[in-house]
Amino acid sequence: MKMHLETSDQNLISNYGKGVLSVNGQDFHSNILITKTRVVEDWFSGDISELTLAHFAPLFDDVEAEKPEIVVFGSGHAHVFPSFSLMAELKQHGIALEVMNTRAACRTYSVLVNEYRPVAAALLQINEL
Repeated sequence: MKMHLETSDQNLISNYGKGVLSVNGQDFHSNILITKTRVVEDWFSGDISELTLAHFAPLFDDVEAEKPEIVVFGSGHAHVFPSFSLMAELKQHGIALEVMNTRAACRTYSVLVNEYRPVAAALLQINEL
């Protein structure tokens, strides 16, 4: 789905679909992590159960952007939760992990960005329709 690109100082999702996620008009074909100021390509590969706090390190390393209060996690085609211990670790750092399929995550991220909320998105590619 193509999305209307508005002018913003944040990274905006401009398109998403099978095998592609676009940010500010640039296509990505791997899983990505989006912060206010950057896009981390090849962010994660593997089974969702293998996600750890270390995969979210770019959220803490980005000194140019405020730390997000919410990370919208798009788990691909299906709605799959990572480990609850990971969610608890992020919460200890003041970050809520909201889990949904990637299509819903793209829409939710866009709404939160337009509300000027401190948000990031961790998106797994949609490999099936």
